[in-house]
Amino acid sequence: MKITVKDVVADILLEKNEEKPDPKPDPKPDPKPDRPDKPGIEASTGSGRFSAGVKESGALAKDDPKKLMKNLHISSASGNTDIEKIKSMFKQAFTGADAMKNVYTSLMLVSKGSKEGLKVKVSEIKVRDGIKYLYHTLIGAKNAGIFNPSSLIQIENSSGSIIIYQGKKKSWD
Repeated sequence: MKITVKDVVADILLEKNEEKPDPKPDPKPDPKPDRPDKPGIEASTGSGRFSAGVKESGALAKDDPKKLMKNLHISSASGNTDIEKIKSMFKQAFTGADAMKNVYTSLMLVSKGSKEGLKVKVSEIKVRDGIKYLYHTLIGAKNAGIFNPSSLIQIENSSGSIIIYQGKKKSWD
């Protein structure tokens, strides 16, 4: 039997293919599985760009959260539940910082079924930007060591107002 270089190369390639694991990796697990028990803060704003002011507050929440808390007149988070603590921080900000007084016109405790949350009304800016500002406020409070959520907090648009509650995303309505 005559063996050619072609046959030898084909045999080598076949051996390598048999030894090689499947080149297609297993599909990655979902990076955000539903974990309502994992503490954190999420905001649902949809897609698109935000104004420069929103970006700046996000940078401050990350890079200098204590300065952001000072600017917003937030010194503590009092209450027994995350919602009560958030309410106390927002009350400080909405009554202490002039810009917040003008933008956030109402803060009230609301309930829907067994869920309890906060409803915030906005004027002078879009609700979407208002959601992102409040998100940055909570992230800044967390990074400054003022607020450490014990549950998953959602900030969403609900019929033209902002709703803040505990639970999975889009579970208020």
